[in-house]
Order: sequence, then C-alpha cells, then structure tokens
Amino acid sequence: MATEKIRIGIDDQVIELTGQAKADFIADREASLEAQRLLETKYKEKQEAKQNILKKLGLTQDELETLLGA
Repeated sequence: MATEKIRIGIDDQVIELTGQAKADFIADREASLEAQRLLETKYKEKQEAKQNILKKLGLTQDELETLLGA
C-alpha cells in the first residue's frame, strides 16, 4: 500500500496525495472500513438473536409481524 497512488478530485483539479496527507487519508479509510465491519457484525448478531428468539417462541417472521401489526 505504500506505493499506492492516491488521487483526489477537487472541482476540476486532480491532486495526488503524498506524505502526511496520504498517510492521513489511508488511516481514515481504514478506520471507516473497520467501523463498517463493526456495524455489519453487530447487525448480523442482532439478526441471529432475533431468529433465536423467534425459534424459541415457535413463531415465524410473518407471524410476529402479524402479531405486532394487530
């Protein structure tokens, strides 16, 4: 990744990031990716917990929605 060229567009100019600006951009991109992975993991865990509860109650998703909609 150290040799990766990173270019950004500002209006009609294209600038290649170098030095600290490049390091900051890469760090920000990695932090954003990690935050996205964390959100996806939490979402999957929540969905699994919901399915486990439905299974314990003996309900399907449709049946739950019908009960909650009533």
